[in-house]
Amino acid sequence: MLAIEAQNPANAFDRVFTLSQGPGPLLDPARLLANRPLGATGRPILPNGVSAFARPQRMRVPIVDNWNFTIQRQLFQDLAVEAAYVANKGTYAMVSAGGVGANYDVNQPTINGFGVLTTNQRRPFFPLYGWTQGISYFGNDGSNHFHSLQLKAEKRFSAGWNLIAHYTWSRATNFDGSYYNQDARVNRGRTEWNREHSFVMINQWELPFGRNRRWLSSASRPIDFVLGGWQLNALTRWASGFPFTPSYRDCGRDRDTGPCRPDIVGNISTTRVSSPSHRGWFVTADDVLLTNGQQSGPWRRPERGSFGNIGRNMLVGPGFYQTDLSVFKTFAVTERLSAQFRAETFNLFNNVNLAQPNGCVDCPGVKGRIFDIFNLAVQRQWQFALRLAF
Repeated sequence: MLAIEAQNPANAFDRVFTLSQGPGPLLDPARLLANRPLGATGRPILPNGVSAFARPQRMRVPIVDNWNFTIQRQLFQDLAVEAAYVANKGTYAMVSAGGVGANYDVNQPTINGFGVLTTNQRRPFFPLYGWTQGISYFGNDGSNHFHSLQLKAEKRFSAGWNLIAHYTWSRATNFDGSYYNQDARVNRGRTEWNREHSFVMINQWELPFGRNRRWLSSASRPIDFVLGGWQLNALTRWASGFPFTPSYRDCGRDRDTGPCRPDIVGNISTTRVSSPSHRGWFVTADDVLLTNGQQSGPWRRPERGSFGNIGRNMLVGPGFYQTDLSVFKTFAVTERLSAQFRAETFNLFNNVNLAQPNGCVDCPGVKGRIFDIFNLAVQRQWQFALRLAF
């Protein structure tokens, strides 16, 4: 077990120490542990208030098991299709809270006794050693699963055209480190990065006009200069949204540990709106949930000392759609010199790819609304280039 000491200046812009002075008095383990009682190993027990990092005595190598089943069929000489079931399971995986880091707090308090016992009294190591600090545990004791159906169609390049289309349905689940030490099942659910549906299509088409093409193969040089040598390339991506977990405004009054989630009344379909937009992505509560057990719309405030019944990452945010297009025009300048003009556009249809909505179901002014675009999204962009080959 390792401990960390931090030294901070009085103001953020002040210096902590100079190299000539040194850092000054540091954490002195001998002094700090001199009067500590000894544990089962004969070593002093960690003092209260010292943040610590811990690991198991025996670290296991993470394991990934993969399996798949694929069927391929050639329909024509240049066209083949494929269907596959692809899956894997991770064992001895690291567990993190909120997807950050590779550890979780083994001294996180239980929710049992909330309102009767103090937060520290509900910590597992407080009755034993008086520890009130968090203990970051790097124990690779988690697992994850991935299952997918993958469909593919490929037309190999012939007659000036090729195409690859790929569709994936997938479901990835894992554990979140928050409350993992108390009950791992509470935060088991879909991963934050899992898009359930994903479609990608890539195609290239050399227009059949001009010299050495299907039509106008014997065209004069001026006609070939205008109509020949054109090529279109396109990339289309469509995917469903990332999952997210709803919350409610006053959950801090009902629990001080674990996830902040409301109850859902009925099934998940009651949260869907007919035309989701940035003004409202899902059905929210009509009023602030002020009392325990209060219901508004499909949402209900849980009783004190309990978590809501909706699971982790049960709602789905905005999807992603973008088409990129490029147009190439190749023409011969001389026998040894050719030029290619390129016009390329990203997000051809200028589709707005939204970010995740505010997940609070009853927060006035922000509930269910979206205030930004997806961080990797771009609005329509054009770029032009001229390439010379000799």
